[in-house]
Amino acid sequence: MGQLQQSIQNEEQKKTALIEYQGEYLQGFQTSAKNGIQGIKLQQFESFILQIDQALIHQKNQVLQYEQQLEKAQDIYKQLNLRLKSFEKLQSRLDEQALKSENRQLQIFLDEIGAQLHSLNKGHLY
Repeated sequence: MGQLQQSIQNEEQKKTALIEYQGEYLQGFQTSAKNGIQGIKLQQFESFILQIDQALIHQKNQVLQYEQQLEKAQDIYKQLNLRLKSFEKLQSRLDEQALKSENRQLQIFLDEIGAQLHSLNKGHLY
């Protein structure tokens, strides 16, 4: 998940750089257009702006894909974490039951020994 978050951050930085570059290019074009512009320059400008727009769309899609992958990974992590907690609760209950059973067996054993000792003590008293 950390790797996906890093990828998202990298793609966001690329997108931001493209937006900044597009702004700088537009500003430079506007400055040069004030002095007049030839038709071929206008076509080149439009073509380049279109390329930047397409690159921005691509970057937005990349970010979206990584975000979707991250969301899926988080969902899987949550599901696995819930299962782990369920297994841990089950293990805890089984451990408690085993301990109770062991304690009962020990108590039965101690009661039997106590009863035998009591019987032996009675037999020696007479």
